[in-house]
Amino acid sequence: TSLQNENAERAENVMPKKFVIHCLPKTASTTLRKACRRHLWTNCEALELPMKQDPFGFRQIDDFFTAVRYCPEIDHFCVQGGDDMMTIINHEEKAESKQEGEGESPPLHFIHMVPFRNFDSWVESAVKQVFVIDGSCDRIGQLLDHNCLGYREMYMELYPKIALALLTGMGFNANDKGLTGEGKSQHHIVLYNYQDTDVIIAETSRYFGIEPLARTDEQAKANRGEGTCPARISDKFHECHDETLMTQDSIRMLRPERKRRTQEMREMKHALQCLRSGRQIGCQHDEEEDGDSGGDGVSEAVVENVVS
Repeated sequence: TSLQNENAERAENVMPKKFVIHCLPKTASTTLRKACRRHLWTNCEALELPMKQDPFGFRQIDDFFTAVRYCPEIDHFCVQGGDDMMTIINHEEKAESKQEGEGESPPLHFIHMVPFRNFDSWVESAVKQVFVIDGSCDRIGQLLDHNCLGYREMYMELYPKIALALLTGMGFNANDKGLTGEGKSQHHIVLYNYQDTDVIIAETSRYFGIEPLARTDEQAKANRGEGTCPARISDKFHECHDETLMTQDSIRMLRPERKRRTQEMREMKHALQCLRSGRQIGCQHDEEEDGDSGGDGVSEAVVENVVS
């Protein structure tokens, strides 16, 4: 009803605002990650943060919420896109925190900043990055030929629209569960052109009365070496994933999606181990070498050099 909408809008206006910048490959993510890291190191007074390449909470959602809780002076946070259950929206505080008498965190208004980049342009940039890192395209070519497996930045789930699909799907689930009701945190999504990163983040911050994040105008990878993979690599990637791009609007069945990704990542990790050992994809190796790591443990097969 209109009264409910007015109450919700009033609640959002009084909630502290926190920007969550979803850093995805080939969308100024290195620049943003460095800006967030410096912002946290310089301004978070309560936590003694580790000196790492990534800002605290970039990869681990529990660490992200620790920073949100203990660093109220921080308004901009960077996260690695979002996991396959989008726990950044569907987060539940650990039982030990409640037992320690900390109480529940106050509700916040999270503004999720999700970049957009044209798919063709994103693919070409990802292909070039693979070439720059590997010096050849042999490995990505074999992985694409084998069940359209991804590699480094060339992994479809790292394309911004897929992260957006997870966020919107989680939004539907949250509404069904009442997670955005009175007294709960609110989540809104801002989709922006990655080429205007500096201007958009600055202007959106000012709109909410927040000091803009510094150093978002730097270009960390503006100058890269010459050369890229042959056209057949990007053509094969398009052949594998164009239909997914056209049909993916929102991912509402999160648990089946997680199972699918875990199985795919296991296969990807196995294939990479074969290639690294100089053998063909599908080779046999000891179970101890592979293990049943599942979930985040096998994601190294995808993002081993995404942060470089």
